[in-house]
Amino acid sequence: MTHPSPNTAGNPLFRLAFYGVAIGMALVHVFITFRGLNSAAGMEQAQMSREMARGNYFQTQVIRPYAWALLSQAGKDPAPSAMPDITQPPLQPLLWAPVFKLLHRHHLYEPAKNGSIYLLDRVIACFGVTGMLLTLLWTHGAARKLFDDTIAAVAVTALLVCEPLWELAVSGSPAGLLLPLMAAAFRLFTAAVTGAHQGQGTALPVAALGLVAGLMVLTHWLALWLVLGLILAVAVALPGRKMAAVCVAAFPGLALAGWGWWLYQASGDPLGGAKTLFQTHLLPLDASTLQRQFSLGMPSVQVADLLRKLLLNWQTQVGDLFSHFGHGLPALFFLVALLHRFRRAETAAARLGLGLVLLAVTIGMGFIGLPDGQQDDNQLYLVLVPAMTLFGTAMLAVLWARLAPSGNGLWARHGYVLVALAISALPMMNSLPAQVKLGLTLRNRIYPHWPPYVPDRVSLVRRLVTPEEIIFSDAPWFVAWYADTPAVWIPVKRDEYGLMKERAMAHGNPVAGFVMTPLSARLKYLHEAFTGPYGEWPDLLFRGPMLAFDREFLPIADFEFKVPLPLVALPVGAKENLSLQMTFYTDRPRTLRD
Repeated sequence: MTHPSPNTAGNPLFRLAFYGVAIGMALVHVFITFRGLNSAAGMEQAQMSREMARGNYFQTQVIRPYAWALLSQAGKDPAPSAMPDITQPPLQPLLWAPVFKLLHRHHLYEPAKNGSIYLLDRVIACFGVTGMLLTLLWTHGAARKLFDDTIAAVAVTALLVCEPLWELAVSGSPAGLLLPLMAAAFRLFTAAVTGAHQGQGTALPVAALGLVAGLMVLTHWLALWLVLGLILAVAVALPGRKMAAVCVAAFPGLALAGWGWWLYQASGDPLGGAKTLFQTHLLPLDASTLQRQFSLGMPSVQVADLLRKLLLNWQTQVGDLFSHFGHGLPALFFLVALLHRFRRAETAAARLGLGLVLLAVTIGMGFIGLPDGQQDDNQLYLVLVPAMTLFGTAMLAVLWARLAPSGNGLWARHGYVLVALAISALPMMNSLPAQVKLGLTLRNRIYPHWPPYVPDRVSLVRRLVTPEEIIFSDAPWFVAWYADTPAVWIPVKRDEYGLMKERAMAHGNPVAGFVMTPLSARLKYLHEAFTGPYGEWPDLLFRGPMLAFDREFLPIADFEFKVPLPLVALPVGAKENLSLQMTFYTDRPRTLRD
């Protein structure tokens, strides 16, 4: 199937050098090019971990209107300053919390003293790159079981130069934790398939696979689609061992049952605030729209709209497939490998199983949609890239062996390697050198992920409000994590704000104002400012930019937060007027507290 393996591919010194380079890449992405977290779910789970480290277990400073309404209906009536979290999966916050506990002196983000990069952000990035290194290790082990040393070496090298994987690892996203978990799951699945075809026992790898599947569903709720694919893969790929699928399904079933029981005790609903994520599978609405509603009603399901949504999402995702696969050529060629007849039965069975996992993820991504593209926290295609890269690399080797030019030179024998690595490394070659130069020059003052995030500017909000006050924002995870202040997601309907404000006041938590970021101003067409997700809040969207043109866009008369305090302002025009890109709208002039 492939050319003979060169001696270096299986050489221990070669592997040692490879992992030395991998560790070097990890250090570069954590200590040189790192610009802080850029995942909304990552920031929300990070502030949950910080609360756990303080002894406030499963409390959150990110207040979602739907979750608040659900808790209130269950008779809990929580204070915004002590809000239980019933939305986020628990595994990643639980992993971070012990380390945050050890670093309790660094909980307060003080950019003036310690630089613009929050120390706990860098800790999270260390977790992420450790997961990336484990992904390379486990993927290499699976490749050596299914193929030869050459394919294994090329595949993991293609992953090493895949910049989107490194970016996912340091983003803080729960999908970053799914990356090593899926690599471990595929390694165990490979061991089970190989053992079954060789007449060996499979009980241990199957049980371990079930355990990993249980951890996956507690990491990301949409990992249910991954786990469903793994269960189907085990049922189809393991000959005569249908009970193995039941064993694999038992672990995530028990994990979800236990967490569902906890959510039921906390909120009266076994799905908790995550219910909106599953409801949006059946609705043409984004999950964020449901989570911003201070009510528990669900629109009726329209089958025609649902089918239209599915087809549109699949059309968009197929068009962006190369991007969703991390711009990795071998991963893309996995689709070709699905049509190839591999000689080894275990390799063909593992390929079929991975194809079922990809099918399950594709169905799930069609239902949920990926409005933020490759950067979406629900983008699970990238999690499958390491496993797909193995078969794609083997497929490239097969095609090159049949179509390669004659001769015995490097190009004739291993030209597919050069092509695969060169194309897969394009994003890294395009961005990494400039980022390294910038990181070495600016060091701890490196530019943040702007737009929409500037952590050192939003951290000022903590010094502008009193400890009992709360904030409303279009990016509550951002405010809660860096400003260490309870933040409520701005509700869809303006009249619901009054109800939420009254409940907060009843608990001694007055509203200090609104923090607006470029997230709510991401409009494709101007009319979306009045019809889009923040259609009832046009004054908060337009007022900051309009001030640059000496024009006011005043809020409605009974809206008390009329004083704009600029957090990020850009000069516009010859008069050096300022466009307020990130603004704290409050009720009075405020001064910074020490």
